Amino acid sequence: MTKKTRLIILLVCVVCFFVIAPLLVLYSMGDRFDFKRMRITKTGGIYVRTFPAAGEITIDSNISQKPGLFANSIFVQSLLPKDHTVFIQKDGYYDYFKTLPVVEKQVTKLENVLLIKKSIEFKNLVDKVDYFSIAPNNQNVIALISGTKSTTLNYFSLNSGNPPQTVSFPQPGKILSFKWSGDSNKALIEIENYNNIFYYLFNNASQNQTTVKKPTVVRVVSLDKTTQQISFNPQDSTQIFYIKNKNLYSLKNNTTTPVITGLLSYKISGNNITWLSSNGLLSSSDISGKLISALMEKNIKIEAGQTYQIFNFSGKIFLQSGSALAFLNQDTKKMEDITPPIINYKILDSLDENKNLNLIFWKSEKIYLYSFKDKKFTMLFSGSQVSNCQWINNNYIIFTQDDKIIISEIDYRGNINTITLPQTASKIYFNQQDGKLYVLTDNSLLVSDKITP
Repeated sequence: MTKKTRLIILLVCVVCFFVIAPLLVLYSMGDRFDFKRMRITKTGGIYVRTFPAAGEITIDSNISQKPGLFANSIFVQSLLPKDHTVFIQKDGYYDYFKTLPVVEKQVTKLENVLLIKKSIEFKNLVDKVDYFSIAPNNQNVIALISGTKSTTLNYFSLNSGNPPQTVSFPQPGKILSFKWSGDSNKALIEIENYNNIFYYLFNNASQNQTTVKKPTVVRVVSLDKTTQQISFNPQDSTQIFYIKNKNLYSLKNNTTTPVITGLLSYKISGNNITWLSSNGLLSSSDISGKLISALMEKNIKIEAGQTYQIFNFSGKIFLQSGSALAFLNQDTKKMEDITPPIINYKILDSLDENKNLNLIFWKSEKIYLYSFKDKKFTMLFSGSQVSNCQWINNNYIIFTQDDKIIISEIDYRGNINTITLPQTASKIYFNQQDGKLYVLTDNSLLVSDKITP
């Protein structure tokens, strides 16, 4: 090899070093060459966590990873800042697919994916059921059968294993509503019969080691179709509150006591009552209606014939007037409007892992999510005959459409994943305590396998 040849090789190596070395340094720092944009750019990553652990997670159809033996997550780095697809598979479970944006020098997190079994077994709990309700403690269950001359109530506990206790009362009709007391031992049943409204109080009598008393059902004659916004005292299940002729009354031990006069709506939280007066002022008091304090600086305008309802979600006070919704800014003492895209809606609330409040607005055709963090509405589902909408956890909801049971995530980035279960139902209840789904179908009450980990 001649001296000239050696010199040429040396020069080529030097040039290659000065060209490749910076590229290697940039590569080690997370930079990549984007051939689509024809420039060097910073990269990002995607973190995916599933419950239960996935069998395989694929990014962009070419990067596949399996979570470790004791892990249910993966982390993929060095991804160009653009949309990437995530495909999750597990034997015996429905597939999950989502398109997510990756941003330079940031990690995009998909950390609350719930994988649903393809085959969920259901077993029978009670037959000949027209209506059922599960108490706030997620333990006590009441199943009702409406006959031509009476209504039969079956009461049982999910964990006791004992057969249902049966009570009948001479009031047939359609079950309109069912309100449990805070201690889950009492319930108020609203029944309609020939345009008349009747209220019956269910009482699970106290039990001890020596005596076991049968539950009782008695009519509450003080309540009728002229009473509104009936509720139990959350701290005392022997006390019932209701509005009549714009006055708030307390009913305890068959004694009716006036509490607050001149109001349109109220909400009891703990030992406090929040109410809207007939002149448009939002106020608060103790449970007896005394120690009154104003929550707003100025009265709001009251519309004649309008209905008003107060909600308390995660410490925030909301006021619904017709289809309008506003919440109280406790710093400014003013109401701030939220404009739902639908009317005649029902609301569900939940906090995410960062304590951000999310609201679900739903009616018979659509379901919307309102994120207080992003301050925007997103439509999660559209279809006819939507009902029974409930939270599974902070990131998933379950509802029925016609007689189909549908599970949907609320993560609105990219596409929204939904799953339709093969089981049909006219009414459902998801029990977050045991992770099981309770279903009323063909007048039989069924319970599913555990759905959530």
